[in-house]
Amino acid sequence: MKLLKNNAAHLRGRAGFTMIELAICLGIIAFALVAIIGVLPVGINVQKDNREETVINQDGMFWMEAIRSGSTGMNDLTNHVVFIEIDPAQGSNQKVYRWEPLAAKPGDGHMELPRGVQGAAIIGLLSMPAQADLVGPVTVRNWPQINNQSQRYNRIRAKVRAISGSAVDKGEAAKEMAFSYRLTSEVRPIRTMGDWGNISGNKLAVDSNRFRKLNFYEIKLTFQWPEYKFGHEERPGPNKKVFRTVVAGRLVNRNLNLLNSLDLTTGQFQEDITSPFFFFEPNRFSVPKVVAGK
Repeated sequence: MKLLKNNAAHLRGRAGFTMIELAICLGIIAFALVAIIGVLPVGINVQKDNREETVINQDGMFWMEAIRSGSTGMNDLTNHVVFIEIDPAQGSNQKVYRWEPLAAKPGDGHMELPRGVQGAAIIGLLSMPAQADLVGPVTVRNWPQINNQSQRYNRIRAKVRAISGSAVDKGEAAKEMAFSYRLTSEVRPIRTMGDWGNISGNKLAVDSNRFRKLNFYEIKLTFQWPEYKFGHEERPGPNKKVFRTVVAGRLVNRNLNLLNSLDLTTGQFQEDITSPFFFFEPNRFSVPKVVAGK
C-alpha cells in the first residue's frame, strides 16, 4: 500500500498539460502567426524596393560616366539595352525612330544598330542633344546649334535590363523576367546670360555666350521603373529617380563606319556633322568663328 502511494505521488509530479492549457497555447501561437504572416509581405516588398533602388543607383552612375566620357567601346551593352526610341521634335508629325541590337527583318518597325560598334551607337544616341535637328533616322542638320530656347526637342528613351544586380537575371532564360527600367536622356547646352537678357550690343558678352553654349552641357538622366509590357506597349512603373551633371567639353557627332579610317589626331571615328551619333570630348573645346576672329 505504501508503495502504491509513493508511485501515485511520483506520477502527480510528472503530470502533463490539460486540454484547456493546450488550447490556450495553440491560440497564442495562431495569433502570433497571423501577425507574422501579415507583416511578411511588407518586409518582402521593402526588400524588393531596396534592391531595385540599389540597382538604379549603380546603373545611374555607370550610364552617367559612360555618356560624359564619350565611351566608344562597351559592346556588351547590347545584352542589356532592348531598344532606343527617338521621338524627333515633339509636336511635329515625324515618326518615332526605334533602334534595336537585333537585325531588322522585312516589315519590322525598327532599325538595327550599326554592327561591330553597337555599344558606341548606344552611347552616341543617348548623347544626342535635345535640340538636334533630326530630319531622318540617320541624318542631323544645322549642327552645332547654340540656341536652346526652342520649344521643339527630341525625346530619347531606352528600355534597359539591369546591368548590375544578381547574376541569375543575366542568363538568356531569365531575360524576359529580369528587372528592367526606362532610361530617358536629355542633353542640353547650359543656360547663359544671353537667355535672360539682350546682349547683342556687347561683343565680348556675345562671344563668351557662344563659347559657353558650345562647350558646357547639362546631362539629365531620368530612370523610371519597373518597365511593364502591355501587349505591344511599354509603360514605366511609379518609381522615378533623376541624375544630373554638367560636362565641360565639346560635343561632336561621328560616323560609326568601320570601313572609314580613324581620325589620326584623336584615334576616334571621323567627325560627321550629319551623323545622329554624338560623343563628348571632356576638356577639349570648340572655338566659334566669331571668337577666333574669323
